[in-house]
Amino acid sequence: MEHLSPLPLGVDKTARSAGEGFVWLLAVMAVAMIVAELPHVLAMCCAPAGATGLGTAWFVNDFAQYESAMRQGAEQSGWLVHDPFTAEPHQAAFMFPLYVGVGKLAATMRVSAMAVEHGLEVLARVVLVLALWRFCRAFARDAVAARWAFGLALFASGFELFAALAGGYSGNWSYEMNGFGLLFAAPHVPLGMAATLELARDLLRPGRTPSAGWLARVGLLSAIVALLHPFHAPVLLGAAGVVGLVFWRSGRGAANLTGAIVAGLTALPVLVPTIATFSFDPFWVTTYSTQNQLPSPAPHELLVDLGPVLVLALIGAVILRARVAPFGLVVWLLLELIGMYLPVPYQRRLAFGIQPTLAVLAANGLVAACARLGARPAAALRLAVVAASASGTLLVLASMVASGFKNAPLPVYRSTADLDAAASWLDRQALADEVILADWDTSNYLAARTPARVFGGHPVATLHPDEKRFEISTVFAHSGSLSVARGLGAQWLVYGPDEAGLVAPPDAAFQSGAIRVYRLT
Repeated sequence: MEHLSPLPLGVDKTARSAGEGFVWLLAVMAVAMIVAELPHVLAMCCAPAGATGLGTAWFVNDFAQYESAMRQGAEQSGWLVHDPFTAEPHQAAFMFPLYVGVGKLAATMRVSAMAVEHGLEVLARVVLVLALWRFCRAFARDAVAARWAFGLALFASGFELFAALAGGYSGNWSYEMNGFGLLFAAPHVPLGMAATLELARDLLRPGRTPSAGWLARVGLLSAIVALLHPFHAPVLLGAAGVVGLVFWRSGRGAANLTGAIVAGLTALPVLVPTIATFSFDPFWVTTYSTQNQLPSPAPHELLVDLGPVLVLALIGAVILRARVAPFGLVVWLLLELIGMYLPVPYQRRLAFGIQPTLAVLAANGLVAACARLGARPAAALRLAVVAASASGTLLVLASMVASGFKNAPLPVYRSTADLDAAASWLDRQALADEVILADWDTSNYLAARTPARVFGGHPVATLHPDEKRFEISTVFAHSGSLSVARGLGAQWLVYGPDEAGLVAPPDAAFQSGAIRVYRLT
């Protein structure tokens, strides 16, 4: 019998290990997709009678903005959009390009824009999981640490549950601080995170070769980041520049610095008009800049928002010191921590990417700590990390399942069959220069479904939202609601689901169940 050399055995072992890793990744992908699609599955089979209008289960009312962009994209040849959530006239702006493109694609294919958007949601989540794994594998110390980092970045939450039980600050559940929420986000958010992680993977590691293909990839990723989530692009590009300069000066080549320059130049054409619009146009400055208050958690509140990930990252820094993560990743993390406390209204957005970055540090620290402990203490530590990390995640998941059946505690269904009928009727009757007045949530839903604008329906997109909320409430509290609404400049008044118990004026122009629509002109 021929003697078997060690080489084939080694190759076979490597192939088997790679195969097992691929199966493991597919299993995690399947879990992530099942969790992400759970709200849609429940909406199809188990929604409360008459409940409709599921968009996203995370930051529910923001979805109307994307629906509006899809509608406007389908109806025009250009890429600029108006703000239908406020009555004031204004210039169109370049924003939500992904959804404008979805609308154009759906119109070209003659299919529902929502169907295209949902397909894009699924694709975005697949891309996110793959990018997250590649990021963790690139920066974690070994395969074991990479798996821990991957799990923490994708499924871990903070100490929100414990903080809520204690009666204190219970977190903001933002995408910047909670990676689990990315599985329920509208597609531009997970796609933006995936592009961010891939760009960081390309620019924050040494040993790159500045080939034309690699530079083209870097440029494309940077442009995608600037289009989908421009707020944090300067922080990432700044980190890439610092890291590239250090690598070049320390003799590790100029590839990273070259890549950082290319990334900055390709992002610039997108960032400049965006900055100009939201810094100098009075309407857009007020609605999307001044009103878009996204403050970062106070430093001590980060413990609640990031929980075990932050604790383990600090432990890892103590145990491993400079070896807790590669140099490039540490520089990005430090700039994120600085950026998220700059005096700008959207400061929390500057920390986009901090949660997976800390997850890598946490995983490196966890593996190092377990290596110093005995078998039983190490197993107890790992179990404690899993339990603490999953506490808030399981709470959110249980809340979403309950909401799929009852629309509470999370109001994921934004409409009813009767309101949909009224929206369809208004879509045929209302004109582009007209204003619809309804309660805040009904207005939010109608804004994307008619050519008219609503009086107010989104805290960011509505000019002077607090005043508008008060004026809307006075309309429905007044016996002469039609004349009050007319005095506010509205051409249509809608009694929505929340006004079902109110005595409404007679002679509605349209009625379906409890929904009544009045023509005011």
